[in-house]
Amino acid sequence: MNRAAVRAVVHRYISRLLESRDDFDDSTSLAQLGLDKEDIEELIFHMEDELNVTAFTAEEDRMLKSVRTVNDLSRFLLEIGRH
Repeated sequence: MNRAAVRAVVHRYISRLLESRDDFDDSTSLAQLGLDKEDIEELIFHMEDELNVTAFTAEEDRMLKSVRTVNDLSRFLLEIGRH
């Protein structure tokens, strides 16, 4: 799993959740996009399925507390993909 593939999945799922809202970049705040904790949880579950990776509950909890940007989601998925 490479960074470009993960980034593409993250952007695709966020765009789908936002119903094709304007473009955004990796440094865009998830709060600016209007995503709340439940939205982020949903994104994580879908992206884990798409990328065939699984995070432990403690990892997901940690991520939910620390994720702020689109890039944070990509980094998290890359991190759990290394397990």
